[in-house]
Amino acid sequence: MKLLLNSLLIIYLFATHSVLIFADETDAEVTGEKPEFSNTVRGGKSLSEEEIESKIGRYGEVEEIPEGFEFATAENKLWLDNHLGNITQPTSLYYEFEKSGSYEDGFIDSVFLKVVELNKDGTKNALLDFFTAERKQKIPEGNTTNIKGNPVLGIYMNGDVFDMARITGGKADRYRYFLKQIKVALRETAKIESTTFSYNGKEYQGEKIFFTPYVKDPHRRDFEKFADKYYEIVLSDEIPGKLYQITTIIPDASSETAEPLVMETLKLIDVKNHDS
Repeated sequence: MKLLLNSLLIIYLFATHSVLIFADETDAEVTGEKPEFSNTVRGGKSLSEEEIESKIGRYGEVEEIPEGFEFATAENKLWLDNHLGNITQPTSLYYEFEKSGSYEDGFIDSVFLKVVELNKDGTKNALLDFFTAERKQKIPEGNTTNIKGNPVLGIYMNGDVFDMARITGGKADRYRYFLKQIKVALRETAKIESTTFSYNGKEYQGEKIFFTPYVKDPHRRDFEKFADKYYEIVLSDEIPGKLYQITTIIPDASSETAEPLVMETLKLIDVKNHDS
């Protein structure tokens, strides 16, 4: 039974709540075709429309969870929580994304989430712009309607997994493999700690979820340079949309004082409420 539940977890984990995330684990080979938006992932190749539709789904598509199955605390906080529940009027959330490090060129871009409608059932309808110009991501319409989770989190993780596949050689099956390892880490090894952070000159209370999904990976020799990647996600009930910051770091193992190979941060920088 335990094996069965674990198998079901791998199939269903990222498909049980209304937030943008991966729908399946079919091959992620990049075609290089240029869709309406370039869908460039962290500076990699563009994704086709077909890949966008097959890779990005949303929670709420699974009709039934096996009886007695329990998600881990980290899974609940990231994928099952009503992140948008503390938004009680049309609201715009502005995030800034910054990529730096010694491995390749970095960049700064913006992410804009606008909650435009509050539905009677407690869900929200929203608009999402993730990056701008040639980096702008294609967001299927269904992933921003009737949602409870913050879709910024799912889109970020989707891009992260694609980018890990890219920088480790671009093999099609790498996407599926890294996705699975993140799922396992969230279920088995992710840690949660209370934290405080400063936002717009005020101190807030929250929680950080952190994990290193590849540190003990038996295949890490195939991507040794990137295997110590660290993930940290800061959530707070006191912040609209609950998501304050996501940080990922790939350290440079050649020296303790070396600049990280890659460091990426997405941080909430402004919130604006609108009249209903």
